[in-house]
Amino acid sequence: MKKTILLISLVIFLVGCGNKFILFNGESDNWKGEYSTNIDGTRENGEYTFSFKNAKNDTAFENLQIVINDDETRLIEDIHKGSTVKISSSCSGCSVTSEDEIIKVNIKWDVQNEETFFLELEK
Repeated sequence: MKKTILLISLVIFLVGCGNKFILFNGESDNWKGEYSTNIDGTRENGEYTFSFKNAKNDTAFENLQIVINDDETRLIEDIHKGSTVKISSSCSGCSVTSEDEIIKVNIKWDVQNEETFFLELEK
């Protein structure tokens, strides 16, 4: 019985060893952003979350464009209702995000507004 419990514990431990959770964050004058991701070898599943700092109950954006790492990831919406934007990101067999990476974010909204900022590893 002890050997079975030990074997099960070892398998659970080894399965969890390859997984790594990383969180990046940053902000500009009007936006806060973060990228949270789980990495397992050459697989990555993450999500970008951007929040407008000066949001009101009826916040909406026209011509919202979010470009991450110079077009690596892009979101374009004619109308976006709400102050938060989420973008999923995943890959398999890819070059995964490293902890020393700096993620460049460019956000354009309501035709005349644009800001660029960087997401860095949360320490």
